[in-house]
Amino acid sequence: MRRLITLGAAVAFVIVGCGGTTPTGGVQAATATATATAAAPVNVPTAVVKTAPPATAKPTARPTAAPTARPTARPTARPTPRPTAQPVNLCGAPSNPWGYNFCGGGFIYAVPLSFCAYFNCIPSFWESTNGYAEQCVDGTYSHSGGRSGACSYHGGERRPLYT
Repeated sequence: MRRLITLGAAVAFVIVGCGGTTPTGGVQAATATATATAAAPVNVPTAVVKTAPPATAKPTARPTAAPTARPTARPTARPTPRPTAQPVNLCGAPSNPWGYNFCGGGFIYAVPLSFCAYFNCIPSFWESTNGYAEQCVDGTYSHSGGRSGACSYHGGERRPLYT
């Protein structure tokens, strides 16, 4: 049996004896011989294969990284507020850095130089320093407490100032 297979338009192979049986029942070996023949171009019908349009790629979900735990800031301990110093009871005396008061204590014979910056002193306060500090009836302060004539121009002596 002979078959002609066209490859392209110019080369042909002839395959002879494609296996069969001999009259004696033996197996005939298949032999092939190739013969080049010049053949005229042959129009071979070709099948048109329709392909499906390319599928649109669906976006794939990218795996998101798991959120990393951020360390939380530890709250700092707020210092316990110190209690504000309660004003010292001066028993009506003006506020002063020495804590001088009318409540009781010792007489003040040696007054500091800045005394009159805190207390309303009489004009002659520093002229007569033989006594202790006291308040006159008009609210001024004298340095002649315990002496005769102290606060004589200011209504008299009201009360002594204590340490």
